[in-house]
Amino acid sequence: MKIAIAGKGGVGKTTISGTLCRILGAKGDKVLAIDGDPNPNLSIVLGIDKSDAGPPNLSTDIIERVETEDGKWKFQVRMPFQEVLETYGQKATDNVTLLMVGKPEKAGTGCMCGSHTVVRELVNAALSSEQGQIMVLDTEASLEHMKRGTSKYVDKIYTVVEPYYRSLEAASRFAEMAQQLGIGQVEAIANKVRTKEDEMAIREYCAKINLPIAVFVPFDEQVMAADLKGKSVIDFDPEAKVVKALEALSAAILKN
Repeated sequence: MKIAIAGKGGVGKTTISGTLCRILGAKGDKVLAIDGDPNPNLSIVLGIDKSDAGPPNLSTDIIERVETEDGKWKFQVRMPFQEVLETYGQKATDNVTLLMVGKPEKAGTGCMCGSHTVVRELVNAALSSEQGQIMVLDTEASLEHMKRGTSKYVDKIYTVVEPYYRSLEAASRFAEMAQQLGIGQVEAIANKVRTKEDEMAIREYCAKINLPIAVFVPFDEQVMAADLKGKSVIDFDPEAKVVKALEALSAAILKN
């Protein structure tokens, strides 16, 4: 199962992505976590020590442009997928391996187009590899990765939504673009839900745009408390409400 987590900035994508990876991995599955955000923070949620420099970031060096039999051109990963994992993968806890796409070296160095291509082709390579593992892609906080087809080869995309209008509107755009990319399974994760009114607002909006809701994740002050300590919420409080909600989601994912 190859999953992408999308949504506008600040809705909790990285907390959800990393916590979901940890829960799935703790059940015994090998999990590959890809941090596709140019401002990467997934390693913290995965419980990796901040002082651990880790392996090199992925770069455009791992892809090549080749001509197809019909005379067209395409990009592909130039090395076996297992070699990618051994060279660039960083071991985390709970059977999780992290691949970090990287971040701009400095301002004024141009767009991140190459990084989008790397992630897209990496997911494609994973689909055709013999690695029987779950992949979770934590995407950047914009529609850019959808426009560039970064998530094109995933099996399922979850768009994270909060109970306010701009977030709901963004979820609608993410879902529409996911369908345009041919991603067959598109669902919402309703995050930071405080009240029945919050829940009803999300239900009504998602029903209007025919977007199924996978899980309701309650607002949890433990997330902020953990962040202030520089820790993952699952390490800070394994019984936190957000952890319990994502445990339910992981059970549903494993049934598919």
